[in-house]
Amino acid sequence: MKTLKLRILLFLEIIFLLFFVAFRCTTAFEDHYNPKRMIDSNIIQVLENNDKFSDFVKIIDKLELRVTLGESALYTCLAPTNDHVQTFLQQSGYNSIDDIPEIELRQYVNYHFINGMYYKYDIQKQYDDALLRGGVNPTRAIVFKTRNEYRLPGKPLRIFTPSFFGNQQDDYLSLYNKNGGGFMVENVMILEEESDIEASNGVIHVLETPLKILPRSDEAIMNDEETSIYSEWIEKHETFTLGEIDPEGFVDTTKYKSYTLRRNFADETLLSTLFVPTNKAIETYFEPYLPDLYNTLDSVPRFLMTQIINSGILNELWFKSDIARNNPEVNTGTFIQRTIDLASHITGSILASNSIIYKMDKMIEPPKLNSVEGGIYMKYSKYSQWNWMFLNTTLEAGLTDGQYSQHAPATLLVQPDDVWGSPPAAALGSLELEERLKECRTSILNYNVLEDGGFQKRYYPTENGYVLYDDEKIYDYTGKSVSLITDEPTWERINGGIFEVDGFLTPLEKNDTSRTIYRLIETNPELSLFRNACDDVGIGSELNLTGFFTYTVFAPTNSAILNSGVDIQGMEESELLEWVQSYVVVNRYIFTDGVFNGSINNKNRESLLIEGAWDSFYVKSPFGNTIVPEISNIQGSNGVLHLIGEVF
Repeated sequence: MKTLKLRILLFLEIIFLLFFVAFRCTTAFEDHYNPKRMIDSNIIQVLENNDKFSDFVKIIDKLELRVTLGESALYTCLAPTNDHVQTFLQQSGYNSIDDIPEIELRQYVNYHFINGMYYKYDIQKQYDDALLRGGVNPTRAIVFKTRNEYRLPGKPLRIFTPSFFGNQQDDYLSLYNKNGGGFMVENVMILEEESDIEASNGVIHVLETPLKILPRSDEAIMNDEETSIYSEWIEKHETFTLGEIDPEGFVDTTKYKSYTLRRNFADETLLSTLFVPTNKAIETYFEPYLPDLYNTLDSVPRFLMTQIINSGILNELWFKSDIARNNPEVNTGTFIQRTIDLASHITGSILASNSIIYKMDKMIEPPKLNSVEGGIYMKYSKYSQWNWMFLNTTLEAGLTDGQYSQHAPATLLVQPDDVWGSPPAAALGSLELEERLKECRTSILNYNVLEDGGFQKRYYPTENGYVLYDDEKIYDYTGKSVSLITDEPTWERINGGIFEVDGFLTPLEKNDTSRTIYRLIETNPELSLFRNACDDVGIGSELNLTGFFTYTVFAPTNSAILNSGVDIQGMEESELLEWVQSYVVVNRYIFTDGVFNGSINNKNRESLLIEGAWDSFYVKSPFGNTIVPEISNIQGSNGVLHLIGEVF
């Protein structure tokens, strides 16, 4: 019996507790809203009942928007007082409302109406919920969209909450140059005692001071004296399009501005974060290169201007704390690795409707300028022929990784214009141009010599064979050489540098069937026995192929075979095949300079040990004997040939 009574009491306590919590929640909800109830009146009627909004209502009636704004949809009205309207008139240069063009009046009214009904509670909750989810969502949760009309797109509008100021006060300070508190629309306070005024089709918040209509990104940058150079570069990418066709078939002949950039700054629907270098930052960056750019910033190649602009764009809105915390990557279409600490170079901001604009005291280098490739564009008065080749052929291929700025190492051996000779690149015929392209590609070393402190005696890989640096000269596979004009690089970046040379090197053609490893063996009478063995087991035809596979062959001379007593003619085919394959390695290897030391496998999967350099270079065979090549590093189109005086 006692147990039953206890259960009943417990049940009643639970019911009471649930009722109390529900009552408290409802009370808290009602207390939070606490609207001044005029539920039978729409927004325009509520405003009309208060004389201090009479000018705003007058504008609405002049535009015949009373029904549209009072009955057609749900809105949040950011109500301006008569004083605010008068300030708008003065700042716009008009004496009365009747003097203002209709389109300006419509933009003014629309800017004070947000699509949807948002009490302060809703605005606060939207930010707090995003904060719980983490990341940069809170930054984007404060953005609302103003009313739009035909030809007048809605504008993004930021409303800040008490929670935002508790968490991101410094972010607000960095944008508006002042601290914020309470509820604010951009940099304007919502009056605490005149907020959450309810109407039948929405809610009204009264503003403390005039709300200035923020310009688009391009207009905002144009209006700032510190960013005039950047603005001029943006305007070089402007274009105009006609409006849409209406339901009756009439074309809107208004020309709408847009930009041929990765992000259209004139599109109010695209939210962006822009890192804009100041005039001083741009001038400081380009100052060392002006002599080679004809001493004017106007001569900076337009495509570089495009890349500089694109490299300072982030999709969506990022506050300064988001940037520092999340380490965003700027991009040119696909993400690239940052080259500077973005947050530390922010010196100020520019207010815009569809972006957060940070002024930077340092220019962000786009991938091409962050690469050895950029030197050709920045020094085109000296390297105009290479510049033309870069822009009109595939010569620049592979020098810049636009995705991550982790460019492959490279050293350019550039022939200045006075060395280039005649005719100029633009006047070359198709066959001559193809040959010159190969010669230039042979001048691109797939190695950053600056990592070694400069050129060292060694072989350097190129797309068209290896070249040898020795005693201030660079030799190609034929023995032809060019000399360095400059001991120091004329351009240096993270993946290499540019050095000037006095001529062109001979390219090794990858598909040259007259210089395959087999042809090199075939044309050398000292290798006739080894050639016959290759032919007998079918290896010869393999060594004569050009294409994907390359080979390194340690070919024993006739005397080496005869002195060893090996009877290759008496071997079974399988035995002879194994013997030949012991001297063949898949892939191309240059050894003399000692850069490569270690084991490689021959075609029998036996290990060959490579050690030493230059005169001491040797190969240890799978059977333990050590052999110093008699002649090494003979380059063929599909590999490398080394002559050895002993058999394995």
